[in-house]
Amino acid sequence: MSKIAARRAAMQLIYENMFGGTGGDDTLLGMVEFQSDEDEVAYVYDLVTGAVRHAQETDDIIMKYSPKRELDRIPALSRAVLRLALYELKYCPETPESVIINEAVEMTKRFSVPDDSRFINGLLGAYNRENPRA
Repeated sequence: MSKIAARRAAMQLIYENMFGGTGGDDTLLGMVEFQSDEDEVAYVYDLVTGAVRHAQETDDIIMKYSPKRELDRIPALSRAVLRLALYELKYCPETPESVIINEAVEMTKRFSVPDDSRFINGLLGAYNRENPRA
């Protein structure tokens, strides 16, 4: 499984969690067959648990960088993408910022409202400019 596929799986599990899914065998996780080793599956789990654990923090960041657009007016899939990307930008320094932002934009184009890709790019870019990694 590539990192792109892992991020897509993680985003889908984050989205599922937003609606009460627990990632058990009878939900999305049980339906996805990973063609990967244990390290790759652990990577997906790390992304999901980190993004879910820090959901309130990332939602606060979204609200700060999107003062004109209320959180509940952002499509759920776009919020899931933002939660994942903001978690990675803040807590996964091994992944380049440009990769995180680009993949978030591409996931949004593929899975969410097409116009949201510009919104996601702008929000993540603004956050990244004001919070550069050390």
